[in-house]
Amino acid sequence: MGIFVEWFGSNWFNLLQTTGIVAGLFFTGRSFLLDTRIRRISNLLNITEHHRSIWQQVIERPGLLRVLSADAKLDIKPVTLEERIFVNLIILHLTAVMAAIKGRVHEQPAGQDEDLREFFSLPIPNKVWKDSKRFREPEVVAYIESLIAEKTKKRKSRRSRRHSWLRRRWS
Repeated sequence: MGIFVEWFGSNWFNLLQTTGIVAGLFFTGRSFLLDTRIRRISNLLNITEHHRSIWQQVIERPGLLRVLSADAKLDIKPVTLEERIFVNLIILHLTAVMAAIKGRVHEQPAGQDEDLREFFSLPIPNKVWKDSKRFREPEVVAYIESLIAEKTKKRKSRRSRRHSWLRRRWS
């Protein structure tokens, strides 16, 4: 016990400094984690607000509803400038969200792939995408093209299953 008291008497200040530094590092790390969570929530709210403002245009301008129609006949009525701008705003929003996901400041929303796959399989978004993809970042192009290819593959596989069922049924 005498050795401890002697050691403590000569090293109390070093022990106090070390304890202060360790506690400071702990609280700094805790503060950093809390700040990261707050920034992620703030980013989510910001992205959601931008998403809402883009889609609010469909409500305010009913002419944009054709963008969401699977029956849009582009050979009869080509894509309008208003529709083209709207789809490009969605693509720009997607690009920003992908950058946030890649930068690990935002997490990929559940169902994003399926939602985008459905959207870009529609005639107008697909046409605008094909016309404008050369202006986009390579990662965005690769991502959207993979979604479109997967949608096409699923459609072909359903058709072949349906046809094989018909062949078995009628042979």
